[in-house]
Amino acid sequence: MFGRFLLALLSTLFVEAGVAWLYGFRSGRSQWMVALVNVITNPALNVFLLLLAWLGVEVSLWLVLPLEGVVVLAEWGLLVYALGGPKGRLLALSLAANAASFLAGVLLFWV
Repeated sequence: MFGRFLLALLSTLFVEAGVAWLYGFRSGRSQWMVALVNVITNPALNVFLLLLAWLGVEVSLWLVLPLEGVVVLAEWGLLVYALGGPKGRLLALSLAANAASFLAGVLLFWV
């Protein structure tokens, strides 16, 4: 189980750092902030999903998608706080990065 959590975190870090780089967030500070934000949100979401499954809740796409929306907003807020800059651009980054890492997670764990 720990291996799956680690793989989820590492794939998220890799994918979201790449999306941030594509969005122009290439400085070491920007990349570190993107990584730090993901080190906070990725394990939190995955532990929450594990807890729900343990409680007998079916963890389906329809449950995960709204939770991913919460993560997008949380990461956006953290990035605005950490990096400043244009809020709209950081929201677009958060949305694109999370969409890409969500798709990577689906391919790694659900297909």
